[in-house]
Amino acid sequence: MSALVRIDRVVGVVLRAIPVACLVALFFILFGNVVSRTFQIWTTAWFDEIVESLFAVMVFVGAAALWRENEHFRVDWLEGILGPRSGSLLRLVSIGLSMVFLFVMAWKGYDLASRSRAVTPILGVPTAYIYAVIPISAALMLVYSVRDLIVAVRAIVLSPTNT
Repeated sequence: MSALVRIDRVVGVVLRAIPVACLVALFFILFGNVVSRTFQIWTTAWFDEIVESLFAVMVFVGAAALWRENEHFRVDWLEGILGPRSGSLLRLVSIGLSMVFLFVMAWKGYDLASRSRAVTPILGVPTAYIYAVIPISAALMLVYSVRDLIVAVRAIVLSPTNT
């Protein structure tokens, strides 16, 4: 079990480092673009491609990082009102619906990435590499949803009463 904990920690560090690196890169690229446009120092024809790619990676990998730590936005006041057992049942339904969505997202994202034959106009990077972040992040969120599902089932089984 300690090996799984170590792997999870490494995944957590990587999932946090990638969006941070993308955000830092976006900051410097955007700052450089403002400076270059203000003083007409250089042209940045590749600017849009890099910004779109970094933003997509930041959003999808950042979503997976938030999902891993249950830090994403969710309304859980109804779970608290219902009590431990009923709240856990509602959580179970919520996780199940999320898993269906994530499965479709992974499936369609994989389909999009695998069928993509285009390359970016300036840098010539295959768009499939950029689109691959969709199924990868969805698969990671799906794995962590399975973990959440196990926790929710345990809460239902171990709850002494339905309050």
